[in-house]
Amino acid sequence: MTTQNRRGAFRTLAGFTARSTVLHVLSYLVIGAVSYWFVARRFWTGSEALPWLRDPEGEFVQRWFLPAQIVRGVLHGLALFPLRAALLNMRRSGGLVVASLLLLIGWIAGISGVIEDWVYSTTVYFQLFVAHLPEIVLQTLVYGYLLLAWERRVERRCAEVVAEHADGGLGADTSRAKR
Repeated sequence: MTTQNRRGAFRTLAGFTARSTVLHVLSYLVIGAVSYWFVARRFWTGSEALPWLRDPEGEFVQRWFLPAQIVRGVLHGLALFPLRAALLNMRRSGGLVVASLLLLIGWIAGISGVIEDWVYSTTVYFQLFVAHLPEIVLQTLVYGYLLLAWERRVERRCAEVVAEHADGGLGADTSRAKR
């Protein structure tokens, strides 16, 4: 692989990871905030508050929730990058595949996921799982579909730039005039 090809591959990885991070953080913040206020808040405050959950308005959560989501977005991008071409080729179902991977492997079957909690924890709270299920499904679907839509747009723009350079930098309008 030439140095130029390596740079291009790194740029593709870096761009994909950055887009993954931006979309994860935004979808997490927006959908998570709506879910918290309308569905799950009762598990953190009031008479139904669960004692093992940290106060979302507390110093620890306020300090770490954004850096944690940035790291999560980067990890999603790095994990999904090897599947990028296949996901883009899947067209619309690619977003569903991304959402399914995150939901099933990440949340349900992953380390510290629902299955692990069920086996190893004495504090499994099924109502909390059910309360977060719509939020997680919606957030992973939004993330998956927007990530691949953004990636397709980047691919189209890159193809246009390559085509323009192949035309000698003349662009589409002047190349038609030459015919």
